[in-house]
Amino acid sequence: MAVSLYQSALIAQNNGEFKKAGILQTFAQASPLLAAMPLVSIAGNSYAWTREANLGSVGFRAVNGSLSEAAGAVETRSVALKIIGGDLDVDNFLIQAHGPQTRSAHETMKATLLAQTVAYQIIKGSTTAAGGATADANGFDGLQARYGGGFSTTAVVDGGENADQIIQNLTTNSGGLSISKLDELIQSVDNPTHILMGKKVKVWLTNYLRNSSSISTSRDEFGRIITSYAGLPILEADVLGTSSGLQQLGFNENNDSSTSVYCLSLSDMGLHMVQNGGVQVRDLGEQDSKPVHRTRVEWYCNVVDAHPRCVARLYDVQDVAAQA
Repeated sequence: MAVSLYQSALIAQNNGEFKKAGILQTFAQASPLLAAMPLVSIAGNSYAWTREANLGSVGFRAVNGSLSEAAGAVETRSVALKIIGGDLDVDNFLIQAHGPQTRSAHETMKATLLAQTVAYQIIKGSTTAAGGATADANGFDGLQARYGGGFSTTAVVDGGENADQIIQNLTTNSGGLSISKLDELIQSVDNPTHILMGKKVKVWLTNYLRNSSSISTSRDEFGRIITSYAGLPILEADVLGTSSGLQQLGFNENNDSSTSVYCLSLSDMGLHMVQNGGVQVRDLGEQDSKPVHRTRVEWYCNVVDAHPRCVARLYDVQDVAAQA
């Protein structure tokens, strides 16, 4: 059964794992995408699943005629769990001078960076340099690599197995986010649950629809305001800005100054993450090599797009006002 990071934090807290609970809550607060992502625990070091490739065919027949046999087809997919994490050392002097809370503050910063790095990899991760991506053989392929590419100076490819899920914003007059294309994007996903976009695109969208009933707001479990379009919560992607090098959905795709918007079906039957053991938080204590206390955070995980229509991408969105 899938759980969220926030639910995992409550479970850890109930089990008396307070340091782990704090790290998990920081994860959820640092990344709206991670907070919404279902987490499915598995055994072993990889996960395999099948998804429909086509449904076959049916037809009419005449009296005494025959029907043609055409069975549907499925395809087998698999992903290997990847290891992401980091060590954090806090000098004993700082702990003595400023109290134990100093260590907690540094652990929160490390957890924030790790959460936002994982969110970046979910969107921009790539195991190869194909399509202009920055390769990391130890990482995993994110949404951009799986749905058209188009990193930096490389153009998006409207082809391959996910071609039907890749939509160009405006084919004749590239510009700001098209509301009609956004609606088309949503219709391309079975059981859509969320929209993923950069903060600036969200600003253009809400400005255009400020007096429309299509836009609504609510609050999440942390009290933050959540904006929804057509009943779907909008997840802000570029939470780190440009200076960190981890800008998740900036205007830097498709060989021009454009970005993408994604519609997601987040569920254990759609887009989700698989993990073994959840987020691991270990207090390694004082180190022999130097006078510091070390905390290690690791996560064995990967991304699964279990259904062929659980993700759709709208690309070539420019940094200008939204339009019909």
